[in-house]
Amino acid sequence: MSQPWQQQPQPPQHHPYGQPGHHPPVPPQQPGYGPQPGYPPQGPYGQPMQGGYGYPPGFPPQPSGTKPAKAFFLALLVSAGLSLVHAVVLLLSYEDLSVTGLQIAYVVLALALAVGVGTVAGRAGGSNTGVHVAAAFLAALGAYFGVTNGYVFTLLDAGGTDLLEAMLEHEPTAPSQFWWERLEEGVALLGVAVAALGTLAVARIVGKRRVASF
Repeated sequence: MSQPWQQQPQPPQHHPYGQPGHHPPVPPQQPGYGPQPGYPPQGPYGQPMQGGYGYPPGFPPQPSGTKPAKAFFLALLVSAGLSLVHAVVLLLSYEDLSVTGLQIAYVVLALALAVGVGTVAGRAGGSNTGVHVAAAFLAALGAYFGVTNGYVFTLLDAGGTDLLEAMLEHEPTAPSQFWWERLEEGVALLGVAVAALGTLAVARIVGKRRVASF
């Protein structure tokens, strides 16, 4: 009679996968289910991360501090300020200013607008093309109004409000005619082109440097 401690050895249990103690094989991952070898790490919503940043391709991070609204406001402020300064210069010097001097002052105004407006648009707006175009438009307006406002200021100084009222009643386009004819047409267009295209060029250069610094 066998004792309880004299149990007969039991035959090895048959493992369902043929090897005792082995776990069932893990099925291979299928493409599209989890990260695969050789793929970039996944960012939010399954987007691949580029260069260690959680931004999808085609959407690089914008430099901090880039504010299109601020850039537009600063461009408007600089354009209006330089235009007003030019108008005051014309008012103070119209008695001695020749046609050549008027044209030179106009071209200098256009260059000053290109540098001033382009710089603030590039610094505040970065590489935003829309901001650059808007700033170029404001610079062109600044060149135009710098001369026409100077004509109005001069008219007020020479004849007072009565002369200004007569002009507005009988010839309201006199400031524009003065800008076009006194600057001999070609110079008038040249100043607008220098102000606009120069602003675009300066804003693009300054904007690219600002982006590269981040």
